[in-house]
Amino acid sequence: MRSKEPVLRATLSNDNVEATRAPLQAAVIEFEQAQAIKPFGLDVRILLTTEATGGASSVLMASHKPGEGPPDHVHFSQEEVFFVLEGSYELTIGGETKTVGPGTIVFIPRNVVHRFKNVGDTTARMLDWSLPGGQGHYFKAISELAAGDGFTGERVMEISKEFDTNFPAAH
Repeated sequence: MRSKEPVLRATLSNDNVEATRAPLQAAVIEFEQAQAIKPFGLDVRILLTTEATGGASSVLMASHKPGEGPPDHVHFSQEEVFFVLEGSYELTIGGETKTVGPGTIVFIPRNVVHRFKNVGDTTARMLDWSLPGGQGHYFKAISELAAGDGFTGERVMEISKEFDTNFPAAH
């Protein structure tokens, strides 16, 4: 079963336009159906799109080779949830650092600086929820930029800001 994107319907009455969303559809996405992308050279799958949840969330699965992970960053308009599937990650959230493994779930409120890194010697994998959705769009934009010839640090920062991913150390 494939998910259908929500449909916007407009109703005209007395010169007013009222937009309403069609009811959400149930979605069952098998791993092979998830869109594979390569932002920052990482293996990422978009498991559940922002559109499939009416904007409420998006879910990604990311694989990180030893040593990989983003620098300090912060989201001002969304929360993030990680669930570690495989490997060991060193997480720093709001200045507190901890090493975690499979089965660990992490909640990061908006406005909290965080980073993580695979500290194991094998590939680590995690699920990543953004609330509301949008991370899939961000990583897809970065992946498309990397596939072209316009990949520059400046352009990455512009896209990051567009999608509410801010890197404090880069300012």
